[in-house]
Amino acid sequence: MAETDLLLAEYKRRDFLRILGSGSLLTLPMQGAESPVRLRMAADGMVDAFTGKIEMGQGARTLLVQAIAEELRLPVERIRLTMADTDVVPDDGGTWASLTSPETVPAVRKDAAAFAGHPLTEPKDWKVLGQSVPPLHGRAAVTGSLQYCGDLRIDNLRHGCIVRPDAYRARLESFDDSAARALPGVQVVRDGDLLGVVAPDRQTAIEAARLVQAKWKAEPLPSLDAMRETFRTKSIAPVEVKDTRYPPLIRQGDTEAALSKSDRRLHSTYWLPPIAHVALEPRAAIAEWRDGTLIVRCGKQAPFLVRAELAKAFGVPESKVRIIVTMPGGGFGGKQRGECELEAARLAKAAQAPLRLAWTREEEFWVAYSRPAALVDVESGVNAAGRLSAWRFRNYNAGAPGIKPPYVIADMSNEFWRSESPLRQGSYRALAATANNFARESHVDEWAHELKQDPLEFRLANLDDPRLKEALEKGAALFGWGRRKPGNGRGFGLACNLEKLARLAIFVETEGAAKQLRVVRMVAVGDFGAALNPDNLKNQMQGAIIQGLGGALWEQLLFDNSRQLTRRLSQYRVPRFQDVPDLRVEIIDRREIPAAGAGESSITLPAPALANALFAATGVRPHALPLTI
Repeated sequence: MAETDLLLAEYKRRDFLRILGSGSLLTLPMQGAESPVRLRMAADGMVDAFTGKIEMGQGARTLLVQAIAEELRLPVERIRLTMADTDVVPDDGGTWASLTSPETVPAVRKDAAAFAGHPLTEPKDWKVLGQSVPPLHGRAAVTGSLQYCGDLRIDNLRHGCIVRPDAYRARLESFDDSAARALPGVQVVRDGDLLGVVAPDRQTAIEAARLVQAKWKAEPLPSLDAMRETFRTKSIAPVEVKDTRYPPLIRQGDTEAALSKSDRRLHSTYWLPPIAHVALEPRAAIAEWRDGTLIVRCGKQAPFLVRAELAKAFGVPESKVRIIVTMPGGGFGGKQRGECELEAARLAKAAQAPLRLAWTREEEFWVAYSRPAALVDVESGVNAAGRLSAWRFRNYNAGAPGIKPPYVIADMSNEFWRSESPLRQGSYRALAATANNFARESHVDEWAHELKQDPLEFRLANLDDPRLKEALEKGAALFGWGRRKPGNGRGFGLACNLEKLARLAIFVETEGAAKQLRVVRMVAVGDFGAALNPDNLKNQMQGAIIQGLGGALWEQLLFDNSRQLTRRLSQYRVPRFQDVPDLRVEIIDRREIPAAGAGESSITLPAPALANALFAATGVRPHALPLTI
């Protein structure tokens, strides 16, 4: 036991809180991180808590407050949580990879229990955790009083706008800013290839940027078809890496020998185009230089990562950069890095004044990074009994997350081949697990039909995980799988996954084909271990599934030989209210099992299930997304 724990154990909880008194601070080491979690009794009787995680609509604020309240034996109203101000909170890592539930909640519970001087509360005795506590910011959100990063203003604020090339990538050769500088209070800033304007208000900044005549040298872009071939020809073979969250190579047995001995073999290729994040609110930042310290107010998923980026860019210690995060208006993996913040800080430094920079919706589309395109080759074999016996899975460009199948296969090789891409690409909700599960569950479905087996029975026969089997069986019963035959435009499909320790299954019914495809109903079952907040867990599942409809059915970014053509929502189809089917979500609550991450994993389900339903309806097997193009 740590020295701090021994000290706290000497006190009863009430005596410990009395001795601390108002304004006292307890700092305890957080497992797996360099920075501490902090709890403090405030003079007004509240408990102040601090975390580096952010709230972006996924429920992190409510969940962490529940965890603290549970161990302090207090109502949630007594906990005041400060999130993501790098000067006062610990570095809990970025708000990504669905790690808040499995990592940050246990760390916060441990420190809160030590703060009160008692052992961790057993799940069977939970009074606050395990309950459907409504979002703590819910009233502010629906009444409009909740502040998002785009709402922020400070005194003496100037406004910036970036002059951007029409091309996707280009170098600045020359510019004429005389017309822009003629506007009152306008300053034009050049810093390398960054060309921007500073003005007293946003509208003037936008107008001034339009008046700058800039000459750029554009870099050519290959077509998406050419990129596909490049992914294979210029890819780097993976090597085995230990102690990493997403190994690029997971191998067991002798795959080549097993393939050669297979009773039957099947080879398929799958393609997913790059897609945009389309968060509700475009990014915005306010940057201010104060006595050599850079203060940035923004909406970012990884405040300490952004702090490090800015410190490196300006050659200053990280202690001289402060990031203060407020609600970002959605992120989905797209707001992890400091692109907008760096631009704002460069303009603010040149202007010697606080400066606000807000990207437009168009900039969100063609300046921000996108989800990587994916090319996936799958070759597999079955034995005489019709069971999967060999498996070689290669993902080019997209990534290794979710690459290992949940199925029992004696000889397999799962590989991520890193490729060259001319596109700006980065994190997207669930990372490459969506591409990997689309390819895997489509391929498994192909085998079921090739062998003339029911797709559900084929999966169950090749699984040995009892929790995943239960999710499939429960979903099938709720959906009524097998009661009606597909055909004549009516399709039924399913998919499952074991992602981030969550067991997931979905069943779908569709009607029509191609551009007329309509999703009629969906039944999804999720087993995330302990349901820490059941209603929020269902909300996360529903939201991820609905978002997954977009990538499955319509979403893709289009390019010509130098530009990204997709720049407006009118050119990019996302799910609308009318697209949401009859959707039933069921949670299997396993209180005795540590909670798995839930924010991302369910987005991996819709694409393969819909592709499988489309095949069942039409007899044509789709191997590429989106399905309706």
